[in-house]
Amino acid sequence: MLEQEGLLLKSSFQLSIFVGFLLHSLAISEIPLGSKLSVVDKNTWVSPNGDFAFGFFNRTDEPNYSVGICFNSKSIPLDKQTVVWTAGANIMVGENSSVQLTQDGELVLVDSLKGDTVWSSRTSQLSVVSAALLDNGNLVLLNEEKHNVWQSFDTPSDTLLPGQNFSTSQMLRAASKNLVSDYLSSYYTLWMNAYGQLQLRWESHFVYWTSGSPPSSNLSAFLTSDGALQLRNQNLQPVWSMLGADYNESISYRFLRLDIDGNLRLYSWVEALMSWRPVWQAVENQCNVFATCGQRGICFFTESGSPDCKCPFNLVNGSTEKCLIPYQQCESGSNMFSYKHTFLYGMYNSSDDLVVPISLQECRSLCLKDPLCTAATFSNDGMPQCSVTKTQYVTGYSDPSLSSVSFVKVCADPLAVNPNLSHVIPFS
Repeated sequence: MLEQEGLLLKSSFQLSIFVGFLLHSLAISEIPLGSKLSVVDKNTWVSPNGDFAFGFFNRTDEPNYSVGICFNSKSIPLDKQTVVWTAGANIMVGENSSVQLTQDGELVLVDSLKGDTVWSSRTSQLSVVSAALLDNGNLVLLNEEKHNVWQSFDTPSDTLLPGQNFSTSQMLRAASKNLVSDYLSSYYTLWMNAYGQLQLRWESHFVYWTSGSPPSSNLSAFLTSDGALQLRNQNLQPVWSMLGADYNESISYRFLRLDIDGNLRLYSWVEALMSWRPVWQAVENQCNVFATCGQRGICFFTESGSPDCKCPFNLVNGSTEKCLIPYQQCESGSNMFSYKHTFLYGMYNSSDDLVVPISLQECRSLCLKDPLCTAATFSNDGMPQCSVTKTQYVTGYSDPSLSSVSFVKVCADPLAVNPNLSHVIPFS
């Protein structure tokens, strides 16, 4: 729980820029054309109920700013006012930047560092006459008939709020761990496939969680105010539901987020504790989230509930954080490292993988002799099975209850690597 709370604070991005914003907030039902917010002025647009604010916030110790929507309720301390939407895939801008609803009806973000527009709502031809930040946290642009012609709910970043739909045309992408050098996004995404099932994926290659919903078409996901994540048909009838631990309890604020560790969690605001509490997560064992230990690490789930990472390659200068590059770069021969009670690629599907019914020693030998093989896992649950992978990723999990044995190919001489390539690969 302590690790999850730390993760929540890291993902929430300390909103130091919001300090003092309450004196400069604009809480009206509609925002007229020409309205402008800037980092320097520290002003925001606030929903009529005061629960949400739209403005600039600082996510790092550097003078880099993003624009988006966060919780703004007086009952939530400033450092817990989590960001729920950011414009333009978490674009960062300079300290003299601004966002404006132009006279053409377009919401534009101008970066002071580049001196140019870096994001816009692209609504200049849609007869926008005003904007509004609704009480549910949805920022909308309205035409003369007061119809929504654009809304932030249609372009989610990493979070869903109660009342927000999620369909096959949308995606959640987790924030990056390194906000300074790689602030745009991580590799983790939440999609809805063509069969109406929610899926967590690493890049576009590996699916490591799928909702238990029956395959169907034309479904959309929906987070209810009482703490249920539902998949609904065209008649708005739920065909699959996930209930949070505090379902139907009196909770003022909730949100669903794809966290930086690749797990999808539902959070509730606990007034008595003055903190956000995770009440459901998609993947119970964090080691089953692909690349929890990076692209070259093996995950060990500890009794404390937090994953422990180990390197399957030779360590460089005794380092516990960096691993040698995979064997393909070796100019010497190759050896096989063995790991008992370990499964590699146990929950992934890849066109590069091969599964054959052979013995333990044959499995090891097959990978060693195949110049394209990077790792293999042998298991025997009534029938021997060797899973051979030829991808660059060597990641998986280990548990004493597993009977499987995994092999990872490494350089016979760890220093005999291609000098034109990097010699180390970090865990994350």
